[in-house]
Parts: sequence; C-alpha cells; structure tokens
Amino acid sequence: MRDRLARIASIRWLAGVAALLGAAVCAWQLWMYAHTQVSVLDEGAYLLKGYLFVSGQYQPFQAYGPWTNHMPLAFLIPGAIQQWFGPGLAAARYFAVALTLFQLLGIWILARRLGGAWWAAGAVWVMALNPGLLKPYSTAVSQGLIACMLVWALVFVLGEKRPLWQIGLGAWIAALMGLTRFNMLPFFPFLVVYIFWQHGRKAGMLALLVGGLTLFIGHAIYWPDIMRLYIKIPKAISPFLNRWRLGLHATPVWKPQTDLASQVLSFFQGLRFQFVAAVGVFCVWLLWPPRRDWRSASDFKVAVFLSVLYLVLLLTHMWAALVKDYCPFCFAGYLAFFSVLGLLLLIVSAPTWSKTLPLWRQMLIAAVLLILTAGIGYSTFEETGNWLLEVQVPRVLLGKFGETGSASIGALIVNKFGLDVQLLRKLVPALAGLGLGLLLLAAGYVFGRLRRRAAANGAPTQRLSAGYFALVITLILGMLLSPTILLGGGYTTYDCAGDVIASNRILGEYLRENIPPGSLVYWRGGLSAAPLLYVPDIRIYPPQINDGYSFYLDGDPELLLREGRWNRALDQQWLQEADVVLIEDRIYSQKYRDALGATTIQLPLTPPTVTCRGDSRIRIFLRLQ
Repeated sequence: MRDRLARIASIRWLAGVAALLGAAVCAWQLWMYAHTQVSVLDEGAYLLKGYLFVSGQYQPFQAYGPWTNHMPLAFLIPGAIQQWFGPGLAAARYFAVALTLFQLLGIWILARRLGGAWWAAGAVWVMALNPGLLKPYSTAVSQGLIACMLVWALVFVLGEKRPLWQIGLGAWIAALMGLTRFNMLPFFPFLVVYIFWQHGRKAGMLALLVGGLTLFIGHAIYWPDIMRLYIKIPKAISPFLNRWRLGLHATPVWKPQTDLASQVLSFFQGLRFQFVAAVGVFCVWLLWPPRRDWRSASDFKVAVFLSVLYLVLLLTHMWAALVKDYCPFCFAGYLAFFSVLGLLLLIVSAPTWSKTLPLWRQMLIAAVLLILTAGIGYSTFEETGNWLLEVQVPRVLLGKFGETGSASIGALIVNKFGLDVQLLRKLVPALAGLGLGLLLLAAGYVFGRLRRRAAANGAPTQRLSAGYFALVITLILGMLLSPTILLGGGYTTYDCAGDVIASNRILGEYLRENIPPGSLVYWRGGLSAAPLLYVPDIRIYPPQINDGYSFYLDGDPELLLREGRWNRALDQQWLQEADVVLIEDRIYSQKYRDALGATTIQLPLTPPTVTCRGDSRIRIFLRLQ
C-alpha cells in the first residue's frame, strides 16, 4: 500500500491537477459567497469613503469630512477600483474574488517552494475546504486585500537565493501593507530583520531603504493627521502621542461590555473558523524539532520568522479584540489578515517534526489538545447546543430495566441535577469537545502502540509517540471537517439566500430614480452605506457612514463634526434640514415620525437591501418646499 501511494505521489502532473481542482472549487465558492454575503458596515465604509476620496469630493483626514479611521490605502484602493469600473458592490466584490485567487496562486508558489508539489496542492485544498476564510475574502473588506499583499511580499522574500529586485519589491509591498492597515505595521520591521538574517546585509539595507522610504512618503503626504491613528497604541507606553489624542469629552454609544465568557467564546471561535492554520501553529510549536533535524538552515530561519511574526500578530490582535472594548467578536476576522502564516509554518516544519517525544511533552500535548477541543466544542453551542440536548438515549441503557422508549439527554440532566437549560446548551458541547479530545488521544495511543510493536518485531520503522499521532490525526480531521458547522462551515453570520449584489443594484436604481440630483441626504438606511454608491450625485453627512460607531450622546457638536463624528444635537439638526431622509424600516420609530411630521412626504418603500430580510426596505422622505 505504501509503495503504491509513493508511486502515485511521484507522478508530477497529478499534484498540479489536484491544485487546479482545488483552485476551481475556491473560485466557485468565492463567486457564490460574493453574491450571498450581506454587506457589513466596514465594507460600505471602505467603498463609499474610498469613492469620495478618489473622486476628489473629500481627502483623507480632512476636517469636516468622513472619519479616516484606518490607513489611507484601505480606502483609496477600493475607491480606485470603483473609479475605474464604476461604483457599487459588483466591481468591488469581483475585485475581491480576483485578489483571493491571486493570493491562492501565491500560496501555491510558496507551499511548493517550502514543501513540494503535494504540499502546495494540500495548501490550496485547505483554502478550498474552509468557508470561514473564503467568505470574508469574497467581500470588499480589507482582510482579503491584506492577505493577498502579505502572501506576495513573502513570495518575493521567503526562502533562499531571492534576487535583489524581488527582495526590494517584497519590502515595498510590506510597507504598503502598513499604509493600508495600521494593525499590519509590525510586518515590515520583522520582514526586514528576516531579510538581514537570511539574505545578508546588502539585501537587508535595500529592503530597509525601499520600505522605509515608502512609509516615510506615505506618512509625509498625510502628516501630521495620520498620527491620529497611532493613538491605538496603549497610552501608558505612548505618552509622546498625547498631542494627537483628540479629547472629544463625549459619551460614545458604541461601548460594548466584554466579560470573560465572551472573551473565551470569541477566542475559540477564531481558532474554529481558521482551524488548520491556527491549530496547526500550536502543533508546530508542540512538535518543534531540534536545530540539527531541520532540512536546511533556510527552513529553520523561515520557521523562526513565521513563528515569531505569527505570535506577535496573534497577541496584538487578541489584545485589540479580547481586551479592548471596541469589537470583542472581531477576533476571527482579525485572524484572517494573517492566517496564511500558520499554514506556511505548518508546511515548512512538518517534515522535520519531533516524532519520538519525552513524557513531559506528551503530557503538554494532551493538556493543550483537550483545552482546544473543549473550547472549540463550547464555541459551537449556538449551532449544536439544542441538537445535542435533544439526542435520545434508550431508557434501558440508563438502568431503567423494564421501561421502553427513550429520553433526551437534556431532560435527563435537568431532572437529575436541576441545571439551567441555557447553561446546558453551552456545557454539553464543551463536554462533547472534551470527549472528542479524549478519543483523539486514545487514537494516538493506539497508533503509537502499533508502531512500537512493529518496531519491536523487527520491522524497519521508526517508533512514533502517541502525542505526535494525536496531533496529526487532529489536523487531518480538522481539514476534513472544515466545511461543516463544527468548524469553518459554522461561519454563517452574514449568509443570505438571495443575491446581495443584485438587490443592492436594484435598490440603488430605485434611489437614483427618486432622489433629485444634488440633494442633501440624511442616511439611516442600514449599517452598510453601500446603497449610496449608486446615487453619486448627492451630498451626504459624512459622519453617518460609520453609523452608531461614530455617534456620541453628548459633546461639542462643532468639534465632533470636525473630526467626522456626530451626536444627538447634530442628528436632530440634520433631520430637520436634509432634503431627503432615508430610514431603514427595521429602525423606523416614533422618533422619526415626530421629527419629520408634516414637513415631508413619504414615497413607497424601496425594494429590500437584502432579499433575506424583509425589514431591510428603506423609507424615503422628501422635504416639502
């Protein structure tokens, strides 16, 4: 059997065919997801702000303009795409699909360089089988853009004997990443250190010069206002940034309270949706081989670089999502920025993993694996909790001899121990995950025993530890289960059965037909401002692009407006002066009835923004002259 598999693997073109099939599966899914993912606030903000910036109506960081809450290229790149191909969701999302396929090509090149043709095909299929990664990449948020830039910067730099022109190009792309998303700024200095280590002083100086000059020019263009983005660095370690801290002295509406349970849930959801890459990193660290066992010095340097970079980005994004009080459930989305690092680390290190382990390392593997499976099980409670509680158990197996029929696990536990049902919805999936972890350890033990028995009988085989087998089985099982609700298939937050691109286009045409050109428009038509892209000849209130995330209960209206924010006073003022008021049916309330009164006329409701939500229709109010 082993010889037959080896012969099959030796057929060079077969791995290429497998990779092409995986790429085709990716392309089909990306196209489908581009049409069925609801547009979120960030996507609408990137697109609308970007179009306003590129078309010259506003400039990044402009006073009384849109809130430039990210680095300039995060807006300018999607803005340029719309300037070239027309404003709207279609061009932006098709560009996102093209970027992801281009990223996939880069992943294949890197995986082939680091591991060979079959590892490259496997990397493509890891992507193809994971909806939790492809869905965010199919929309015009910045995860797909950054991931593509990250991959191609590594294509030009990672490994041995890279030409100087490629190293310079990779450093330039790394610097552009920092000008696209502030959270990816650490990538450039770590890449430069790696280049010095791997390619020498000349290459390192070139990378430092090219990338440093790019960052300098980007900051010089928007100096000094760009420094406002740096206040995300904790105040305790950045007092030198105090001059750029705004001091709005206002109470924000968006300030979610994060408890420990939410932090744990968010963390394990992130690992669950990016299972192979994220859990694969833990496997690499647990099976890290001695220095002498690496295939080459280059592989060792690549693995150290990827490990350190992944750890730094993981910790900083954990701090941003799980510690700060801005977006506690953004952790899974944050991992999508750099998930590929874990996949590449897995590929470059797997052939040299330590397979015969001391007891202490196997005990550590057992502890980590049980924590991971229990935590990931807990993170599925919304999808599996009710189903697990309804699993029927024959009464005879419970010692109820002479009784027929069955009872649900949930009812039995509630009756026996009096536990709360909602608590059980979370506890039972965690226990199921723990049970799966024990099964994985048991399977590792069985394979380890069989391997040791074969070695004892004189078979030419290496003795392998149970912990090694348990982790390998976990990764293989995780890859196979990635499309299911247990892992990446559980990422359904923004799924919609209808065609989101088509519904936004139809809605946009309706708005364009009914809103007079040049109108001043009040927007509360949904979290995503993407529908306004279809009506480019209007004026808007820029702070409303970020909806409640830029809204304050109080504060100085003039100061807030200058900084791209708004409050109750401005809200009331705009409602009274706008030529057109757009209100999503979902949030229409007595407040708007009282404010609009007899000064407006209401047009028929628009078609829905998304066909899967009937309350996504928009009410249009025209001001009476």
